[in-house]
Amino acid sequence: MWMLELLDIDLIKEYLNNQINELVCWWYYYIKEISWQLLIAFLAYICVCIFFYVILKKVNHAAWQLPGPPRRILLVTAHPDDEVMFFGPMIYWVTRSKISNIYLLCFSSGGDKQRKKELWNCTKLLGIPEANVTIIMSSELPDSQSVKWPVDVLAENILHYIESYKINAVITFDKYGVSKHKNHISLYFAIAALCIEKKVPSYCKLYVLESVNITRKYVQLLDLPISLLSASYWYLLTYEQRKNIRNAMKAHKSQYVWFRKLYMIFSRYTFINTLQEISALDLELDFQFDDEYTQSN
Repeated sequence: MWMLELLDIDLIKEYLNNQINELVCWWYYYIKEISWQLLIAFLAYICVCIFFYVILKKVNHAAWQLPGPPRRILLVTAHPDDEVMFFGPMIYWVTRSKISNIYLLCFSSGGDKQRKKELWNCTKLLGIPEANVTIIMSSELPDSQSVKWPVDVLAENILHYIESYKINAVITFDKYGVSKHKNHISLYFAIAALCIEKKVPSYCKLYVLESVNITRKYVQLLDLPISLLSASYWYLLTYEQRKNIRNAMKAHKSQYVWFRKLYMIFSRYTFINTLQEISALDLELDFQFDDEYTQSN
């Protein structure tokens, strides 16, 4: 009797082993098939990116840049090096335009006199006249990731600049600040406050640089189709033109450390800038401005 029981146990074990082997084989072939499909899809997507890039190299980008184009553009940044790390492609094309003049308003010197000099050197390489560069130095505006700058101080300075220079377009960070830096985000809330309170002159429009997720931020060319299909306005550089941006970044010697060198190689912000226009209605529909505005103060 015990021999029969032992035989039954062996048969059960054999049956279970066969079932497990079949399941393993099925999963192997399933994963293999899915992997091939994903690889083919990825290669196809790369081909699409290359196709977009090759075609766009041969066409005039003016139709996708800011409408007008604006005669006077004000770029509002938080720190020296923001202009080249995040807005390089836009600056490249604007400075080569015979129609638009670009002004830079930077709200800190980075806490170091050397960084102020580096900004002058960088903007010179980018093609922004020294007379068009203004640096605000105030104890109320420390260079700190953990500090929200006072919105009223920022808004007052930006509005003064708009009215003094008859600015037609203001460009700054969006509500995510590209890197979620609180100083960057404060600039967005400053222009949002001006917009909501209807203080912006009718001849001036407001634009923000789109923030993207961490994956898109560092895939450079692979982000091209998504950027072009989702953005209202964009500025695109070729790989040859990007050399100008990298050389300008080198002027920020104190900041040009190894991880920023990697950033300049892989970041899509050194390759393409995508911009969106904002209005009072957009702000009211997009987020609860009053809550965020209160927190910013």
